[in-house]
Amino acid sequence: MSFNTAGNWNQSPDNLVVNVSTAYLDANQEKDFSAGVNTVWQRIGLGYIFAANDIKQYKPTTSTDNLDSADSLGKGKYKIHTVNASYLIPNVMDMDNFNVYLGSY
Repeated sequence: MSFNTAGNWNQSPDNLVVNVSTAYLDANQEKDFSAGVNTVWQRIGLGYIFAANDIKQYKPTTSTDNLDSADSLGKGKYKIHTVNASYLIPNVMDMDNFNVYLGSY
């Protein structure tokens, strides 16, 4: 079972955009939830994402999957908080809608 929702609010005269989203997955041996909000005002963006994972069983799919690696979470319960920021560079090379976002998290 899974579900997701998303919403967007755009205040055009002030160039303010707010996005919110949630997602949930109840799969075999795993439950995942995430919620996030981000806002863009003028050319500056700021956001936050929360994720909670409950992985009851993990089976590597290839021989390169290494449970000892720092990049591999394996089984267990995890709560992850992510903050991000960005800056918009619009119309790169004077091309309409060719935008670049410089960002960090």
